[in-house]
Amino acid sequence: MRFYAVFLAAAIPAASAFAADWNPAADFKMPATAEIPAPAASARALPRDGQNYSAAEEILIKEFALDGIAVEIPEAEVIYQDRMNGNALCFELAFRQALTNFLENYNTSGSALSDTLKTMGAAAAPTKSELKKARQKILALMNTTGSAISLVSPYRFYQPANGEKVEKNWVFHLRLGDKTYWAIVDRSGQNAVYNYGNN
Repeated sequence: MRFYAVFLAAAIPAASAFAADWNPAADFKMPATAEIPAPAASARALPRDGQNYSAAEEILIKEFALDGIAVEIPEAEVIYQDRMNGNALCFELAFRQALTNFLENYNTSGSALSDTLKTMGAAAAPTKSELKKARQKILALMNTTGSAISLVSPYRFYQPANGEKVEKNWVFHLRLGDKTYWAIVDRSGQNAVYNYGNN
């Protein structure tokens, strides 16, 4: 105890002397706070990125040669919707039908193919050549930055403009450049597939 008291008595004056001599120069060039860079913008999830339901990615790449379109089809959402009552169509079949309808349905006014044919100046009854060119144009647009396809989920964004319910339909939202379309696939399989835009 006596040794501790002697040590403490010697240490206090030394600490005081050190504190009196310590006078760091202020450096006004140093920032007052740490600079943390902003997080990088998240990259678009493309079919080859493996961030979406794998069957959707495979259908886009292998069957439609689409690998440049942004995709928002989470596996959890597919599983959830696949279990809905009255669901006679699996996701894969519904997704194929929706994509095919975007590329083949020119009879529905306001469909993706109908709109594309109009911009090309095609007649009301397009020729096979005009249909082929229009389909190629849609596929090319789907493969560009700014285009995206997503599975619409209940009570979230991208709800169909005509009020179709996700509980009764597989609904796919397509952003094609500056235009928006929905493909509606009846879950019961009793009604024909169709698509339309809100442009």
